Amino acid sequence: MKKPNQKLVLEEKIAYLKNKQTTDFYNLKEQYHQTIEIFTPINIIKNSFESILKAPNLKANLLNQALNYGVSFIAKNTLHSNVDFSMQGILGKIFRFALKKITRKKTTKND
Repeated sequence: MKKPNQKLVLEEKIAYLKNKQTTDFYNLKEQYHQTIEIFTPINIIKNSFESILKAPNLKANLLNQALNYGVSFIAKNTLHSNVDFSMQGILGKIFRFALKKITRKKTTKND
C-alpha cells in the first residue's frame, strides 16, 4: 500500500479551513448587518405596531371602548343639561351601571 503524502494532505486541510473561515466570516458580516438593520429605531417601532395590530380581537376591543366612551360622554352631557341636580346623580348612576353591565357581557362573550 502506498502511503499518502502528508504534505499534500496537510495543504488540502489548510485550504479547506481557509475557505471555511472566509465563508464563516462572510456569513457573520451578513448577520451583523441584518441585526443592525433590525435594531434601527424605525424598524423597532414598525415591528411593535405590527405585533400590536396582529393581536386577536383588537378591532372589537377598540370599537367597544370607543362606543363606551362615546355613550358615557353623551350620557353625562345630556343628564347634566336637562335634569335637576338630585335626579341627575341618580339617573347618571343608573345609566352608568346599566352601561357597565351591557359592555361586560359583550366583552366576556367575545373572549
